[in-house]
Amino acid sequence: MNEQKNDHEAIQPLAFTPLAENTGAKRFRLKPLPMLLGLALIASLLVMAFLLSARSVVVKITPDNARIDISGGISFALADHYLMRPGDYQLVAEAEGFEVLQLPFTVGKDDHQLLQLEMQKLPGHLALTTEPPGAEVSINDEAVGAAPLTISDLTPSDHTLTISAQRYLPVTREINIEGMDTTQSLSVQLEPAWGQVSLTSSPPGATVSVGDEDRGVTPLTTELLAEGEVIKVALPGYKTWQQSLSVAIGETLAVDDIQLEPADGLLQLSSTPSGATVTLNGAYQGTTPLDIELTPQQTHQLTLFFNGYKTAKRSLTLSAGEQQSMSVQLQANLGEVQVVASPADASVWIDGVMRGTQGQTFTLPARQHRIELRRAGYATATRTVTPQPGLDQVVKVTLLTEQQARWASVPEKITTANGATLLLFKPRKPFTMGAPRRESGRRANEVRREVQLTRPFYLASHEVTNRQFKQFARTHSSSHASGITLDQPTQPVVRISWEQAARYCNWLSGKDNLTPFYREENGKIKGFDPSANGYRLPTEAEWAWAARTTSGGEKRFSWGQQYPPANRSGNFADTSAGRLVTEPIKGYTDGFAVSAPVGSFRPNHRQLYDLEGNVSEWVNDYYGIELGLGSRAEKDPMGPATGDLRVIRGASWRHGNITELRLSYRDYGEQPRDDLGFRIARYVE
Repeated sequence: MNEQKNDHEAIQPLAFTPLAENTGAKRFRLKPLPMLLGLALIASLLVMAFLLSARSVVVKITPDNARIDISGGISFALADHYLMRPGDYQLVAEAEGFEVLQLPFTVGKDDHQLLQLEMQKLPGHLALTTEPPGAEVSINDEAVGAAPLTISDLTPSDHTLTISAQRYLPVTREINIEGMDTTQSLSVQLEPAWGQVSLTSSPPGATVSVGDEDRGVTPLTTELLAEGEVIKVALPGYKTWQQSLSVAIGETLAVDDIQLEPADGLLQLSSTPSGATVTLNGAYQGTTPLDIELTPQQTHQLTLFFNGYKTAKRSLTLSAGEQQSMSVQLQANLGEVQVVASPADASVWIDGVMRGTQGQTFTLPARQHRIELRRAGYATATRTVTPQPGLDQVVKVTLLTEQQARWASVPEKITTANGATLLLFKPRKPFTMGAPRRESGRRANEVRREVQLTRPFYLASHEVTNRQFKQFARTHSSSHASGITLDQPTQPVVRISWEQAARYCNWLSGKDNLTPFYREENGKIKGFDPSANGYRLPTEAEWAWAARTTSGGEKRFSWGQQYPPANRSGNFADTSAGRLVTEPIKGYTDGFAVSAPVGSFRPNHRQLYDLEGNVSEWVNDYYGIELGLGSRAEKDPMGPATGDLRVIRGASWRHGNITELRLSYRDYGEQPRDDLGFRIARYVE
């Protein structure tokens, strides 16, 4: 019962007293939702600001698979274009086989911009083989080596390939290089450029050579270039058979049996003294020392002549191919010459060799001799004498002192009224004009002859310039050559006739109070006065002496003995004058397409400028060919007495071949040229 009672008792609430409320400041709490909404609003505003200020930039690039990276600011890629704010950016594009493209660019204020770019392909390579191997290869006219080879780093484009090999036809092909760092392969089969030649000889067994190559002995069939080659057939004891033959490619040429002739004998002849004239069976052969070919198994008559010596005769017979040496001692025809001179201790020199002192009697061969009397402090005196057997001769000389000879008062250098410089020259020894017959480039008018200049003379160190000539003829113009001026003040004057040059000399003589050299009537030259000391054109002999003679003989070229010249040896037809001249010197450079200012190059051994080049030069002489047959040197020659043409000496900027650049080259004319000027000279007295 009690338990039931308890179960039904009502539950009584307990009294509740709440906790005391905090009366301090309230804490601020960030609520997530409002915060997110705020950030979204800010981001929206920034995006809106970017969209409002951004510009559309379309980038089109070749190739279209290039990888593009843009830096330098905020940009968004949208389909085929970018959104970018105005400013500076850097674009980098990469693609396989192409050069990396790096490009700075600027986005401006325009709403739409186009950036269209093309990447450059990487170079390509060519692997080349040829048959036969070893062929020389050039690409775009530049040699690159011998096949097989790989030509690297070729620009992607069309190239001209040239392949050549000895005894094969050259090949030229156009080849397109793809580039992109790829290697293309090419194999070229060269076609032979020869046929065959069949040779027999009587007697057989002769050695056959083609060019410089021995091919075997007869009978023989061997290769022969279609363009032609020189074939030699040689057998000891027989004359060498030689002929230039050609044959069609792939064909065989049969040559008729070659009948070899017995070889000439060879005589190596010398004499004492040397220089003796030699005849063989009455026909002139030359002067000793001399090699003479003789018909075998025949008796030959040799005769030797030398002025002042007895004639020597010899008879001999040689077998086929025999070589023999012969030396002939010539016997002199002698005469006596006594030399008497004052002062008493003067030395006597005969033909350039000291022989004793004055007062002696000398026994000499009966030919012309040059006798010189020398003593310190005195001027050398020279006499020419020809002794005669059985006739005593006396040479008497009184030497003049240097002061008496007045050379001490003669200046080594003078200057004209218009500033030209002339140098003093006093030639003493004879010299040879012209060139040997066997000299390469020699012309028929270059006959060798002995010459001696006895009159001291002055010669201008430079050619006459436009500035100097225009003081005489103010309206003259040297004009131009294909648009390149020839009329600068310091360039040599050109386009003047010989007569204009002579009249200029007379005008300048008047300026310096000298006796005019040329006789002038009504503006025309009517001759000259060789005794006058006025300005003139140099004689051809003076020009040749000044340009060529040295203590060791005559120079062939101004720079030496060999052709071609080294760069800047003088003003000749160099590569820069290629469009103005017909024959420039291959590979030669002097820095001037036409004439240069005078004195632009080094002077010659006599301190004279431009004798060998720049412009050719008028000289005083009428043109002619002197034969020089006499044994005596011609003194102070001035050329023929009359004529229609004048001599021209020296090469010019238009000249480039071996004939024209030789110092012995002689030209002639009467009309002005754009490469023809002059320099002045005058006698001392």
